[in-house]
Order: sequence, then structure tokens, then C-alpha cells
Amino acid sequence: MRISFIWSCVVLFAVTSCSPKLQLASTEKAVYSISSDLPKDQKIVDYYLPYKLRLDSMMNEVVAVSAVEIGKGRPEGLLNNFMADAMADAGKSNNIPFDMAYTNYGGLRVPLPKGNIALFNVFELMPFENMITTVQFNGTDMKQFFDYMASMGGDPISGATYKIRDKKALDIKINGQKLDPDKTYTVLTSDYMANGGDGGEIFLKATGRKEYNIKLRDALLMYMRKQSHAGTTLNPKIDGRIIFE
Repeated sequence: MRISFIWSCVVLFAVTSCSPKLQLASTEKAVYSISSDLPKDQKIVDYYLPYKLRLDSMMNEVVAVSAVEIGKGRPEGLLNNFMADAMADAGKSNNIPFDMAYTNYGGLRVPLPKGNIALFNVFELMPFENMITTVQFNGTDMKQFFDYMASMGGDPISGATYKIRDKKALDIKINGQKLDPDKTYTVLTSDYMANGGDGGEIFLKATGRKEYNIKLRDALLMYMRKQSHAGTTLNPKIDGRIIFE
């Protein structure tokens, strides 16, 4: 055993000591144009095509029909209200206690088209894996939260109304009641915002955080499918929940 071990070491030393060391001699830069004129690699196509066909069959499912294009805007937008209402509906359907729903304007990536809305449209709108989360604010921090939204020009909300003047929030009402500085409020939002994302440092003051195993995208899908199964054509409205004064 001892002789074998020594011989192995000698062989290993010989191999490693004689191995050539490669060094980069030069580099050349070039631009390779990629277009429809580029010939297909049929082996690659044959490999991924079965997966593509299966994915396409899933993603082309029509989940709802809309009477209008549903786009975002400020201080309100059809998509703003629709997404926030979908989150609120998911909260109520899952018995999650909250006072209002909120998501960030920047998270709404593309509008939903007029007519048939396919599953891939929903994934384009919300490509993220963000989860529904609730946080709590005391009344003073809640006012700062509304001022944060006002400074941004208005963000998607459901269950609350306010006015914006000089980038400050006025006449704040939550579920029809004036903001009470002595009350604690629960905001249903995303884990992204609860972590202080999109400039939302105010969320770092929040307390009583709780996360739920519900993706925002799934909340939207459930809301759309619920209306579709009821035979309802989507037609969200601007209803004055946020007003520039």
C-alpha cells in the first residue's frame, strides 16, 4: 500500500509539472448581427420546440375580456385602480385583515389590452414573484405614507381617498373615515414595498409585518377569472379616489 501511494504521487507530480500553461496571445472584437436572416440551428429548434408549444398553449389562454385598454396613469389610472382592487379582493377572499390596499406605480409594467386578455399579458404586466404582505402604521406614520404617495403624484390604492396639493396629502379618508392620528392601520401591499423598495423608506417604520403565500400576479388572475366566470366584461373606471387640488 505504501509503495502504491508513493508511485501515485510521483505520477501526479509528473503530470502536473509537465502540463502546458495556456496564455492569451491576443483578442479581436467583432459585431455579429442577429436578425431573421440568420440561419436556424435546426438541432436547437428541435430541442426547445416541444417546450415552446406546451408553454404557448398555456400562455395563450384567455382569462378575461376587457371593454377598454387598461393602462396606468396619475394621479389615478384604470390599471392603478384595477390592480389595487384586485389585491383588496384577494385580501378579503383569504380573510386577511387590512384597512387599505396599495402597490407601487412602477410595478405596473404594461397595459392590459382591449378585447381578449391572455395569460401572457398578465405575466408581461407583472413579471415579478412578489407576495402579498401586510404591515401596520401608527396614525402619524400613516400620514407620512400618504405624503409619500402624494410626492410621487399618486400610486395605486384601494379602500382610501385623498387629495394632493403641493405634493402633500390632504383630506385623507380610509374606508370613508378621516385619518385618525391615534389609530393603527394595516396596509395590504407587496413584500417588495414592505422591504422599502421604490423609494418607500417609510415602510421601514412599519410594524406588525405578515407575509402571505399569495403572489400579486395570482391575486390579479383570480380577480380577472372571477369576473370572467360571472360573464362580466372588464371595464374599470376612474372614480376620484385621488384628486389633484
